[in-house]
Amino acid sequence: MREDKDTKIDEVASELQKRIGRGEYAAGQQLPSEREITEELDVSRATVRAALQRLQAENIVDIIPRGGAFVRSPGAKITVGPPGPNILAGPELKRAGSFIRAMEAQGRKTLVRFLEPSTIISVGNDLGNNLVDHIPYRILDSYYLASLVGDLLGKDEGYIPLFKWMYEHTGQRAAKAYERLNIRMPSAEEAALLNIARSQPVVDMDRWVWTDNNTLFEYSHIVANAALHEYAYSYDVDEEASK
Repeated sequence: MREDKDTKIDEVASELQKRIGRGEYAAGQQLPSEREITEELDVSRATVRAALQRLQAENIVDIIPRGGAFVRSPGAKITVGPPGPNILAGPELKRAGSFIRAMEAQGRKTLVRFLEPSTIISVGNDLGNNLVDHIPYRILDSYYLASLVGDLLGKDEGYIPLFKWMYEHTGQRAAKAYERLNIRMPSAEEAALLNIARSQPVVDMDRWVWTDNNTLFEYSHIVANAALHEYAYSYDVDEEASK
């Protein structure tokens, strides 16, 4: 009897996995409810629940208590910052100059998809979606001082690195950045753009960047899929902390 039950669980898990593999359920999409799967496949609810738990153990789905089961994104988590405490690096801007260049250094294919046309006023604006290996990783809404970098608005920074272009054309260098992070749940629009469930958290980041003459030339608002990001920071501890 136990063997029959395990066979049923195997069958349900296999069927759901096949549907995910065929793309019937996309990454981040919610699967039908246990009741709906029970009725469709003509099995017990306990069997369906066990099959979903097995798929969760195999990193195929995520089960949210009172929220349902969701297809896990196939994307690998990226580390923004130094990979270890002894590596002389920093957050993405410190060494690479941009998210795209940081991903290229890791051998990842990155695409910027512009969501709205760029505008040029005293401050220029770009709204885009960063995709890594065709998976949406984050939404980027950036504002730039048009007098310095307005000519780059609407162009793919993967081919024209912003900081390098600004230094070559204006002689001003990006010198200081301040970032503020917050973890929250996404809006309906953000969830749709990132292809995730409303119950899956995002990292909300505000970023300000100054030139070496203390001119604020960039403000960016970033909303990143928290499941695909890991932020690492290194810093010196003040001597006063040990006194």
